[in-house]
Amino acid sequence: MRGKRYSTVFYQLTLFFILAGILPIGILGTYMYSRISELAGQELTHSYEVLASQYLGAVQEKLAQYEISVSNIAKNTVIIDQLENTELNKYTRGSMIRDEIFKSLLAEGQNAVRNCMIYSDQEEEASVYGKGVTMSAMASRERWYAAWKGEMKEWFFYENPAAGGNSLGVLVYPIYQQDLVSLKQKQIGIVKLEVYLEKLFAPVGTTQNTFQAAVFDDELHSWYQTNNTGEEEALACLEIVQEKGWDDGVVRIVDDQMVCVKHLEECGLQFLFFFGRDGLEERNRDVNRTLIPLILLMICVDCAVCYVFAKSFSKRVNLLVNKFKQVETGDFSVTKPIPGNDEIKILDDQFNHMLETINALIRENYIQELEKKETELQNLQLQINPHFLYNTLETISSMAAVRQAFTVCEMCVRLGEIFRYSLGKDYGEFVTVEQELHHVENYVYIQKVRYGDKFEAYYHIEPEVRQCLLLRFILQPVVENAILHGIVPMTGNGTLEIIAEKQGKMLCVRVEDDGVGMDDKKKKELEEYIDRPENSSEEQRSIGVRNVHRRIRLACGEPYGVRIESEPGRGSSFQITFPLCRKGDEKCIH
Repeated sequence: MRGKRYSTVFYQLTLFFILAGILPIGILGTYMYSRISELAGQELTHSYEVLASQYLGAVQEKLAQYEISVSNIAKNTVIIDQLENTELNKYTRGSMIRDEIFKSLLAEGQNAVRNCMIYSDQEEEASVYGKGVTMSAMASRERWYAAWKGEMKEWFFYENPAAGGNSLGVLVYPIYQQDLVSLKQKQIGIVKLEVYLEKLFAPVGTTQNTFQAAVFDDELHSWYQTNNTGEEEALACLEIVQEKGWDDGVVRIVDDQMVCVKHLEECGLQFLFFFGRDGLEERNRDVNRTLIPLILLMICVDCAVCYVFAKSFSKRVNLLVNKFKQVETGDFSVTKPIPGNDEIKILDDQFNHMLETINALIRENYIQELEKKETELQNLQLQINPHFLYNTLETISSMAAVRQAFTVCEMCVRLGEIFRYSLGKDYGEFVTVEQELHHVENYVYIQKVRYGDKFEAYYHIEPEVRQCLLLRFILQPVVENAILHGIVPMTGNGTLEIIAEKQGKMLCVRVEDDGVGMDDKKKKELEEYIDRPENSSEEQRSIGVRNVHRRIRLACGEPYGVRIESEPGRGSSFQITFPLCRKGDEKCIH
């Protein structure tokens, strides 16, 4: 059963549409995810490259400020004059020079400066000393002088244990005295500026915790590392970058880290930047949080749309299949059209047309069979002399009257009328409501005599329907069913009502009782039985009602027949409908 279930049109269509929708969405989603992740990575990489450029630009700006400050000091006329002045005390002149140096550096806000010294090349008579100035002979005794190669206006670096083991950057500018007569320059000293590389290269502001940095010269000597940056690790990473020949300023991934190398040509330094992958992973998480729910939503919408479409399509297919199955049971009344405008609609129209043709053929054959049986019945009736029966009933009635048995007399009269009505000698196939009701009244009278005061009968007949036509001998089986199966099984007395009225273009006759009634199960079984087109060999209690229903359907069509309403303990109602047709207009009944 399970394998059969999953082979239905609904599951095949659902599977097909879902796969047809999910595969493109999956491919497109994968591409979008890959592309957006790539763009996010490129954006983050670009932001890191910009950050490295900004950092290097800040360093260059600091170096340029220092160069400007040193240049201004070297050109300061007060300093130049005091270097050549022989009138004032050498310490007084040194103090004046120190003040000028301090003013220049203070104006620039140089917080990374270790010291700034002026070394005078003047003769001994013009010697000068102080905190910011001394003679050139003293320079050779200092550590920076050993690292200096005599180059002016260029930065060089050295390590000074006296500065706490920190590396220092040094810039040397010459101080010239201009001879206004010969227009020649004469070097009268130098300006030396020392700055702490740790402060010079330290990241500032919001970038402090964004990246790690290491600074090397062209000989791969390390001059600076931020906190938590190992020199050996940084050097190994720099060697990999140089080995691969990656472009300057481009962020690459090395050993699960994002690195970037930028050169500061004027100082001969290489700056190695380390960026953690947390930012990239955070970007990927943002992409996941945004894109994956969107893809899942698209898949859910696709599945829902596919399910609804497949359900609607398969429902129409199932309606057609159920029609086939119902026709297999012999029920040819399933002609309700299936909505749509496709091939299923065409199949359904053709099938309905076929059923209508078969119904017409069956009806024709059934009527022929009825006519044949009616002829046989008439031939049988001809074998009995009606006058003998009528005379016998009149004799019984006369004898009963003599003995004052008037009930027996009345029963004989009514039984004779019932016999005459049943033979149909003076009637056709269709009779008026008034004629049919007269027959029913005779029948009810005999049943009341039989059962005593078991029930009372009431008739509610609209005057305008008394001359309407209906099939002869159509109400008595229904009335009989109501008495025998509805009222008689009761412990008390009951009521029988017969109502005839006009409802639109239909004649409606209701036979109602307040008897034992039926539950939903019995009612459904009875409805299925009277609707069943084929004869049943099993014994049924309401064969008369079934014959009434089939006769009406064959004579008047599908919209007419018997409908049942019933509740346990509250009785039953049998509603019989006919086309509204009056005497003399039999053509309205086909």
